[in-house]
Amino acid sequence: MNARIPCLNPNCRRTAAQEKYPNSSNIICGKCWKAMPAEFRRRWKTLKSRDRRLGRIHNKTAYRRQEREEQWGRIATRFDRAWEALDLSIIHYFTASEAPIGIEDFLKENGIV
Repeated sequence: MNARIPCLNPNCRRTAAQEKYPNSSNIICGKCWKAMPAEFRRRWKTLKSRDRRLGRIHNKTAYRRQEREEQWGRIATRFDRAWEALDLSIIHYFTASEAPIGIEDFLKENGIV
């Protein structure tokens, strides 16, 4: 049987084929992607366009010189941090508890009320 990758949303039962996304441990299905806040989708689109633009610039021979390697390292570090921050935000959005945390819940958990 083929291995399947689950959707990131724990309430969603959709999966994708492992062959289609070989280095992924989870995906976001189309329905959950549309249900996500627009700010996350906008940020993903921005980072993806920057990735393409920086890739084109980096492939030019003028930017591949040894003097530029330190610059590209700093750019890559910042870019990786931006992707990680977006990934963590999306994961938190789907896995955060629905129950509001308040004084009443705290008291009930500790058996005071």
